[in-house]
Amino acid sequence: MNTKGKTVFNRNSILLFLLLILIIEGDSPMAAIADKAQPSILGITGTISDVEVVTPESNCAEMLVNSRPPKDIDLKRMAEWALHYLTESPRKDYNYDPVFQCFPYQCPPAPQRTDPIVPCDTDARMDWEWYYMRDITGSKTGKDVEAAFHKRMRGYVGPDGFVWSEPGCFHEGDVDAVYSEKDHIIHIWGATKILKSLSEDYIRSKNPESREMAHKIMLGLKKLATWDDKGRCWIASGSGGMKLDGTVALTNAQPAPLVGSLITYWQATGDNEALDFAKAYADGMIAGLQPGGVIFQRDGNFGNGHGHMTMHSVWGVAQLGIVTGEERYTAFAKRSWDWMLSRGTGTGWFPAAPEWANYCTEVCLISDMMSTAVYIAEAGYPEYYDYVERYIRNYIANLQFIATPEFEKRYRELNKAQGEENVEKGLKEALKFQGGFFNAGLNDFENSLLGGGGYVWKIAGCCAPEGMRAVYTTWLNTITKMPKTALGPEGVYVNLCFNRDSKWGKVVSYMPKLGRVTVKAKVADDFFIRPPHWAVRSSVKAFVDGKPVKMEWSGAYVHFSARPGDELTITYPLVRFKQEVSGLWPGTAPNLRIGFSWLGNMVTSTEPPVNAGRTPLYSGSIKMTTPVPK
Repeated sequence: MNTKGKTVFNRNSILLFLLLILIIEGDSPMAAIADKAQPSILGITGTISDVEVVTPESNCAEMLVNSRPPKDIDLKRMAEWALHYLTESPRKDYNYDPVFQCFPYQCPPAPQRTDPIVPCDTDARMDWEWYYMRDITGSKTGKDVEAAFHKRMRGYVGPDGFVWSEPGCFHEGDVDAVYSEKDHIIHIWGATKILKSLSEDYIRSKNPESREMAHKIMLGLKKLATWDDKGRCWIASGSGGMKLDGTVALTNAQPAPLVGSLITYWQATGDNEALDFAKAYADGMIAGLQPGGVIFQRDGNFGNGHGHMTMHSVWGVAQLGIVTGEERYTAFAKRSWDWMLSRGTGTGWFPAAPEWANYCTEVCLISDMMSTAVYIAEAGYPEYYDYVERYIRNYIANLQFIATPEFEKRYRELNKAQGEENVEKGLKEALKFQGGFFNAGLNDFENSLLGGGGYVWKIAGCCAPEGMRAVYTTWLNTITKMPKTALGPEGVYVNLCFNRDSKWGKVVSYMPKLGRVTVKAKVADDFFIRPPHWAVRSSVKAFVDGKPVKMEWSGAYVHFSARPGDELTITYPLVRFKQEVSGLWPGTAPNLRIGFSWLGNMVTSTEPPVNAGRTPLYSGSIKMTTPVPK
């Protein structure tokens, strides 16, 4: 207490002070009691209740040869199905035109003509995914289709480096539009995507033509930018389109997703001009310099901005924070990410546009949130890896379209009035879209709690490849070799609990049955394995070759010094809890309250339950994926 400017300590205040020191130091029995009090569950909106430990940590860890890990999400098989979509869905008769408007239950499931929404959007998104899905699968399936598809995309690039295309993707509702060459604009959105695709190709192939074309696109975009006297820049049309004279052809309020593409080009080539351009554009974006563009408030609020298109750009700024080490870029991305989280449930559901489109979510946006989260995590917030795990477990893995006997039976019943011949033809066409990703609602595929709408049982051309990117993000960050970062020293980091066989080690997940992850090391190195942020630290156990070892923490990770062949294991208790959310849907369901039951990072059920005749999103178990037919 304070008396006339003098500080006076009594016996109780001194004891309290010493107790606080002990708790903060974390080496006392009192610290252990505080540690065991209750798991800390972050990244979820609404209220949390009934938190309980349901599976205690194991005091033993059988060797892999003697244990039987449960079936968990198969990222490689998901990628194999995605490659099926990439190979089968482009239509050779229409210059390998893919499809934006796909409804697998309809007959026919897609327009029997070119799709006006596809150019420089659906196709430009798919162009990356060939590289990513081959990284995961190692497959050479469909190489001829891939070559033709890349040729299609390079055809948009003029000799001056400008990307020319029709504006159909900006008029998504006009599905019957017909465009001609006179309608073409310099397509900023498409240019950023083709720039990244060419850079990804150069990283893998060292094809000088890819590098040269990417360089031209980078310089073309730089010519179109407007610069201020502080070295910041913006593109007047945002993600829209420009004219050759430098004036705006089509305005879009969202910033262009330019920063991430420039970083990939810089990583591929070492061209520092691109990195400087990326910083200048990020600075202009943060300052809100684009006339009529999205303004980011100090708390990350971007108001009426479209969720996916805005976060697609924020993702690049988060990456910029990592490659430059400048915390201000991470802080900006984290503010926007956290604000977007406040508009969603934390399960993986986010509104398509925070302030006006709260009737649906989009796979595109879920993927953006995942891509952004891994860079925020790497910047020193490891709990964001758990958010990535939640989104793929609860949405992405469940939304991939793989036909079942039940699907075929229902298809025939729904379309029997079309006649047997048309039904068979339509079904054959629908099966080509296997590997794409549906959208869904809060607890069912029909989105019944939020009124359904045009997103029911639809594989939007934008969402299919973005779902693939979510798979790639998860696969890439499950185990990776990292330099010294805010997370810890250089070494091999296991950030997510999924199965992956890598050159550094084989990761084996025991989810959702046990809180256990085992890594069989293939290299001699320091390994860092992360338990979920909600795992009570004092209950985490470590094992090498099945034998308990002394715990050595490195930040949020358990550290092992491994030799090739070592089996490195951590175990931890799983938690079960309940969540209740309300107030997120003022325009569509203002009185809706929905509850989610969780086990670890997986939703197991909802309240209200799914109505009869609807298709549940959550089954309480892992979705088993059948092999891709050869």
